[in-house]
Amino acid sequence: MKIIAAIIGVVVIAVGGLLLFLFQDPTTHLVDASGKELTAGIGGPQAGVEEPLFEEARALIEAQDFSAAEALLLRALEETGNDGEACILLAEVARGLDEPDRAADFALKAVELLPESAAAHLAYAEAIGAQMMGGGGGLAAMASAVPRIKRMKEECQLVVQLDPDDTEARTILAMTCLMLPKFLGGDPERSIELCREIEERDSVGGKKLLALAFHQTGEKERARDLCRQAIEEFPEEKGFLVTLGGFHAEEEHFTEADAAYEAARDGELNEDYYLSLYMQARMRIENEFEADRALELLAEFIEAEPEGDFVPAVSHALWRKGLAHELNGNPSAARQAFEASLQLEPGFERATDALEKLGTQ
Repeated sequence: MKIIAAIIGVVVIAVGGLLLFLFQDPTTHLVDASGKELTAGIGGPQAGVEEPLFEEARALIEAQDFSAAEALLLRALEETGNDGEACILLAEVARGLDEPDRAADFALKAVELLPESAAAHLAYAEAIGAQMMGGGGGLAAMASAVPRIKRMKEECQLVVQLDPDDTEARTILAMTCLMLPKFLGGDPERSIELCREIEERDSVGGKKLLALAFHQTGEKERARDLCRQAIEEFPEEKGFLVTLGGFHAEEEHFTEADAAYEAARDGELNEDYYLSLYMQARMRIENEFEADRALELLAEFIEAEPEGDFVPAVSHALWRKGLAHELNGNPSAARQAFEASLQLEPGFERATDALEKLGTQ
């Protein structure tokens, strides 16, 4: 689900003929290790064929052992005769290895081999989102985002047609409609409709998205009320408290935000627990108060090294730690934190910029 970050984070500017930027379909010609062109495999274009190799590969992906999973799946291309299924999984592996272009290649081949597979089209949509996340800035990146957004939406719409029970593609579409300007397909009303469709299939996930949609479209009290109702209805789902805390923080209601974030940690050590730590620290750093408390919260987060689709990377927590040290007037500690962030994620631009800004202090 990290693709949602791509949709929210991409800003596309229409300049001159930018919208005429080659909307042609991409092509791919992947081959296996022997040079043989990949095929749909014996039995026709049906995804979901369970092979022992695929089951083992899924377990490796779940364990985030992407290199081992890749080796196994490349072997599967030779042995199973089900190239389409292998390409779906290889696309996920390539995203895990932070190789978005390879992910798009594998996913596009999966779509070519399995045109009636919702899983293949979803893999391609997610790969396109990964490409946008890694596209950087500048006019070229913005130009490439235009056709990618269009194709991503088309792939998601196909997923919904092929799998009426889908929630993942609907989530991508809902956030796209919510966050993009109208000329790129933004449609807040359609976003709310999609959130309600998701709610019919996944009550918890749908309500979270619906609250975000209400808040983004200016219905802030309605968004908060929905979170409060969901907290009563699903007391074990601490994510509603994190979301509510975020709403309060954005409106600078810091006492209410603290109460929500701390209530979110009254339970098991899961994604919501660690996200609440990060968000509570972020609130203090961005609003420049209680830097010492922010450092305490980040210390617990960094020590735990949590992982999850919506949990920020430890490298990001270290960058925020550096910002908190700057607020405290401690440039030496800030430098150490920024350098530690870059050791974990060498290409992290925010840490690089912060270190350069710090200069020789």
